[in-house]
Amino acid sequence: MYYCLQEIPKGCSLDDCTQQADRRYTEEYCEIFKDLHARGLRSTSSQGRQIYQQVSGKHRVEYAQEGTLPMPAEVMIYLMNNLPFAAQLINAYQETDFQIAYLDTGKKRFSGSGERLSGTFTTVLQNADQTHSLYNGFGTARVMAWNLRGTALFMFDFEETGSQEITYSARCFVFPRNAFVRSILNFILFRRSIVGKLKRIFSDVEDSAMAFHRGEREPIDKYPAFTTPEGLQQIEEFQLLLQRTMSEAEATPALPTADTPQQTAQKPAGELP
Repeated sequence: MYYCLQEIPKGCSLDDCTQQADRRYTEEYCEIFKDLHARGLRSTSSQGRQIYQQVSGKHRVEYAQEGTLPMPAEVMIYLMNNLPFAAQLINAYQETDFQIAYLDTGKKRFSGSGERLSGTFTTVLQNADQTHSLYNGFGTARVMAWNLRGTALFMFDFEETGSQEITYSARCFVFPRNAFVRSILNFILFRRSIVGKLKRIFSDVEDSAMAFHRGEREPIDKYPAFTTPEGLQQIEEFQLLLQRTMSEAEATPALPTADTPQQTAQKPAGELP
């Protein structure tokens, strides 16, 4: 932290921060420190100190996925704030088995599973617009012959680039205990599998939301989670949100018809005395 941020962590002295020769200390190594600091994460908090300790280790692996989704920012924010509903919506349309549950009333902690990935995470930071989010937790990845567990840091950022389009960036950092585990996590088949799972999840979100917007209700009507009073209320809320944010944006001004008479300016009849 002293090298990357010129910050002396709480409980350390300047003597503790004597710079040592280390090949890790590059711009690439320091990028995540600067990103976390820009988001507002401070080492003075217990959670911040824990996360900075994680990212400062010798072994770090990153998986990233970027793309666009044809939906307004409001729709994505709603899905992020209602993760169990989002999971069930995907399950109904894609016949998947995603499971997400909140672990506290404030919706800060949640557990989830699906696509051979599972974990328990806490929302660490989120900006006022809810477009930049940071999550920290513990997860498991089951890929081919490997079943790996460990801590993970997840960053999700998006911005609205059109009336019905957002661009997003999803970055997941994991921190293997040694070089051997790191080599497995960087193994090309393992990496392709993890990134492919992330890509499919976002594709499922897009396909499910668009199918709902098109009015394809048969999968919803048959899905048990949406037959309960709570499920029916969420479906109604989501439908109203899509109608307000997407239907209005799709509406185009009516063009004048060919037989519409043109209005011509009339000359004044004369001046009053």
